[in-house]
Amino acid sequence: MDSLVNELLQGIETAKNTSITPLGFVLVLLSSAGLNSVIAKVYSLTHGGYSYSKQFLQSIVLVGLIVSLIMVIIGSDIARAFALVGAMSIVRFRTPVKDSRDLIFIFAAIAIGMACGVQFFAMAAIFTVTMVIFVFVFYYSGFGELSDNGYVLRVQIRPGQRDKLSEAISSLCKRAAIISISRFSQSDEVEDIIYEVELKRGVKYDDLVDNLAKLVEPLSINVLVGESSINA
Repeated sequence: MDSLVNELLQGIETAKNTSITPLGFVLVLLSSAGLNSVIAKVYSLTHGGYSYSKQFLQSIVLVGLIVSLIMVIIGSDIARAFALVGAMSIVRFRTPVKDSRDLIFIFAAIAIGMACGVQFFAMAAIFTVTMVIFVFVFYYSGFGELSDNGYVLRVQIRPGQRDKLSEAISSLCKRAAIISISRFSQSDEVEDIIYEVELKRGVKYDDLVDNLAKLVEPLSINVLVGESSINA
């Protein structure tokens, strides 16, 4: 019984001795903000598409600060950890994350905030540098990107021009596949054909549109750009 009491008292003394000072807490917040600012800047430099938001960029830094504070509050106290989990569980986030890459940056901010909160500054810095390197390598090497010559082509033609249209598309495209064919009007005077095409090297979608307009004279031409071209 005495030994158990002594262990509890030693635990209390250890917790008191390891409490963070105000100056140490400032260092925690500054390191978390600095490292997460680097992550946020890398996100802005390598972002593609139309879903960019400066609020999300600021959230990366602020999430890191919040998590750092949480880690400092918890310390080595298990009771505090469970109390904070219960308190945070009532929070509901209703803003959907449109890009899985955004979620990765949020998790990175959380990880850096946790590391800084427990004063593992070296590990946080090493992780930040490593992540920045990989993000730039993926960004500049085009890792995982598909061909940016892929498009969806929608053409409206008169009946009887389908073979001529196919020949014109084959002369400019490395690959072409019909997705759907439908009759546009009740009188069967217009065919609406949708292709998935991949242009040959050196051929631009402007060349495809101009050549189809001259060779087939379609009623209308619509070209939908692929996602890889939007993010380029």
